[in-house]
Amino acid sequence: MIDKRPEWRAFTHEQLLKRKRTGPPGTYSIHDKGLTTTIDSSSRDYQGRRLSLREKIRMKRLIICQKRMRAANAEEKKLIEILSRLNHLTSTLQLPATVNETAAIILRKAVKAKMIRGRIYDDYIAAAIYLACRKLKISRTLDEIAKSVNVPRKRLAQQYRKLITLLRKKPPPSNPISYIPKLLNVLNLPAYVQTKAAEILSLARERGITSGKGPMGLAAAAIYIASVLMDEKKTQREIADAAGITEVTVRNRYKELIDALDFEVKI
Repeated sequence: MIDKRPEWRAFTHEQLLKRKRTGPPGTYSIHDKGLTTTIDSSSRDYQGRRLSLREKIRMKRLIICQKRMRAANAEEKKLIEILSRLNHLTSTLQLPATVNETAAIILRKAVKAKMIRGRIYDDYIAAAIYLACRKLKISRTLDEIAKSVNVPRKRLAQQYRKLITLLRKKPPPSNPISYIPKLLNVLNLPAYVQTKAAEILSLARERGITSGKGPMGLAAAAIYIASVLMDEKKTQREIADAAGITEVTVRNRYKELIDALDFEVKI
């Protein structure tokens, strides 16, 4: 069908104001989903004229009133603080907007269930971010998020398990292959090493030897084997440092992959 409505495109500021029909999209990362009207604190009216003293006092009272109305109860005030902190952390971690939105939905459910108590929210926020990453298959480890948010790993894991119980749905297991590009960037290895490492992990998954093992350890071990096979060798220490795990973990996963897949690697 042909759309016969007036032209939506705008070429001047006046046209933009005249033709604008919708506001910004709704978002769960703001407590009221972005639908609140904000009163400007400027001392001028919409025509640019200065406000009188009486009008300024009136506008200040309206601003105070409007701010109070935004958070009608203690639950909404808590949600404002939590979502504000979430937006800051996801920005610091350089995570996509989809993670922010998913984590915001999880935290809304936790607040509604009165799960989050006290004034220390970082544990739950970090757990929601990790859970959102797991749901969206974005490669972020528990240790990485715990370190970035400055939360003890044990506490983060506890809150993560509580959120899973609340949602009654366990996220899919992490795929070790998704951690390979990130490690290759840090190690400055070529793309063909990534292809070989992914082949190794795919074969290992087919044979059922990846279940129950940390994805980062498996990815690191596969990269080590691939780097040796493709003559781009990196030491186990270098790979362990890039992955944020111990050298022992890389060595153990490497031996398991070698034994199970019958690779012949000359070190």
